[in-house]
Amino acid sequence: MPDFIPTDEQEKILKHPSEKHGRILAGPGTGKSATVIEWLARNKNIRAKLLTFTRAATAELVGKLLKREDIILDKPSTIHSFCISVLLSNDGVGEFPRPFRMADDWETDKIVKTTLARRLNIGKPDLEKLFKELAANWESLNPEENEEIDPAIRARFTGGWREHREILGYTLLAELPYALRSALQDHPDLNGVDHQVLVVDEYQDLNACDLEVLKLLSVRGCSIIAAGDDDQSIYSFRKAHPAGIRSFIQDYVGAIDYPLTITRRCAKKIVEWANYVIQGDPGRPASRGVLRSAESAIGGEIALLGFAGHAAEARGIGRLVHHLIVDKEVPPQEILILLRSDHHSQFSRPIKSELENRDITFSDPNDLKEILLETENRKVLATLRIALNREDSLAWATLLRLTQGLGETFFDYIYNRAVEARTTFGKSLLEAHRSGFPDLVLVLKSRAGREMERILNIVDSITVPDKSPEGWGAFIIGTFLNGEMPIHITDKFKDLLEKIDKRVDRADGLDRYLGQITPIAKDIALEKGSAVRIMTLASSKGLTVRATIVVGLEQGIIPMDECDLSEERRLLYVGMTRAEEFLFGTWARLRRGPTARVGRTQVNERRQLSTFIEGGPISSTEGTTYLGNVSSV
Repeated sequence: MPDFIPTDEQEKILKHPSEKHGRILAGPGTGKSATVIEWLARNKNIRAKLLTFTRAATAELVGKLLKREDIILDKPSTIHSFCISVLLSNDGVGEFPRPFRMADDWETDKIVKTTLARRLNIGKPDLEKLFKELAANWESLNPEENEEIDPAIRARFTGGWREHREILGYTLLAELPYALRSALQDHPDLNGVDHQVLVVDEYQDLNACDLEVLKLLSVRGCSIIAAGDDDQSIYSFRKAHPAGIRSFIQDYVGAIDYPLTITRRCAKKIVEWANYVIQGDPGRPASRGVLRSAESAIGGEIALLGFAGHAAEARGIGRLVHHLIVDKEVPPQEILILLRSDHHSQFSRPIKSELENRDITFSDPNDLKEILLETENRKVLATLRIALNREDSLAWATLLRLTQGLGETFFDYIYNRAVEARTTFGKSLLEAHRSGFPDLVLVLKSRAGREMERILNIVDSITVPDKSPEGWGAFIIGTFLNGEMPIHITDKFKDLLEKIDKRVDRADGLDRYLGQITPIAKDIALEKGSAVRIMTLASSKGLTVRATIVVGLEQGIIPMDECDLSEERRLLYVGMTRAEEFLFGTWARLRRGPTARVGRTQVNERRQLSTFIEGGPISSTEGTTYLGNVSSV
């Protein structure tokens, strides 16, 4: 069992009475997770549950708990996983199609949104706005209508989506907390909610619906311990707001407040620079403290580097990474290059080119995403879904979409039959196949019949065991990598499945495993490997490295035009506080090409330094000159 030597701030938390609500307001690197785990070890006789918002945070907590043999605790989970667990433990609760089926990213984009937009004759941009509006109404508990949407289109969408959802049998991620909220309000005898304490990590990432779920649980006698940092609230896209954690003491009468302010992560100069950025937020409470350096902290190295243009900036970043690796002996995996956005790789492409020229390996979270877009891999996943449930509508719709010659006409034929029979797409398809596809033109009837027989023959050749001791990834690899199967996974997908096998519970069934592939792949993409990582500022949350380079510190980029300035400031603060030792910012005085169109109504204009860092503890210096002075190359 590892030694834990608490600070005075942490010691106060460890004495917190379990019957009381509490708030741990913890800055980056202040030992929040370690303190929470030690508190659980000292209160092991209570029924406690650890919740967090992101899978990455959950995985981190699981890893730390596994090292503590003195803690017996339910496995930590995300808010959404907790909602699913409770809803599925109570038959008939929750307004969603049965059996429960979440659409992954590809299915949501290519099947759900594409087919719904076409059937309702609603343009994809308007459909995206309507889905965002739908999710926002669940998340905020305060229905709002987008003024850009015609009320007639909204009405058509509302009715069409409900029908579409039942026929294709999917549930959206955003509706899960709302479904649990309704269940808690309507059913006083729910199973799976009898915890004495809920410790909720990353509390600042919760929206109004999430917060209401916790409030309803507290009414049943559960104490809430909220751990988080309002300065790191960056998920307004799902209606999260720092007000949630800021008002905790008022929301929970008798709650005890615990600050954690001393960072063991960031060097003194990094803390000073980051504090300047976050204290510039006029909406930040005046009473809110700031991050403090540990007495033993090193000074660190920081610099703000200006370049003549975007090409010079990319070359400078290449030289800077080389300098860190060669001169400062920082391993590539301990370096983050952070971008505000990277639409169509407009920022990362020239940087990657410079790193390649220097033989510096790098990784991009989007690389793993591409694996899950591969046609053969999608076919394999859909086939496995059908092997588990012969009537899986999303899986059948996927295979039909990926089959040449069976297009929109055939989809609509099956869908319309499902509407008429008041059944699901999968059942309608199988029934139409058994009946020989009546009323379908001969050519399409013959083609559909052959394709259905081919798919069903593949499905019938797969025997899914109840358990797979070697891992479900190993089962999939053994079934589809080589051999007689007409569809095969790619070698990159094989490598990904092997990594996923190391992260999932072997006791889970194949259905749960398939549902975890996309989210775990996202987690893996953000983890340390052996390469420099290039990602967005938002993706970096929760990571710790020795060196961070924040790119594009200019007005219109950071902060991005038309975005909430307070959240933009918090986003930059999150990125800056990933670094332990080295923190660099770069900016270009002039941009041409793709990056010139970011944050500007007109291209090729002179750029201005971000107001977030202007006047701060460090001034901009000419990047080429700086690198000439410090770099060996």
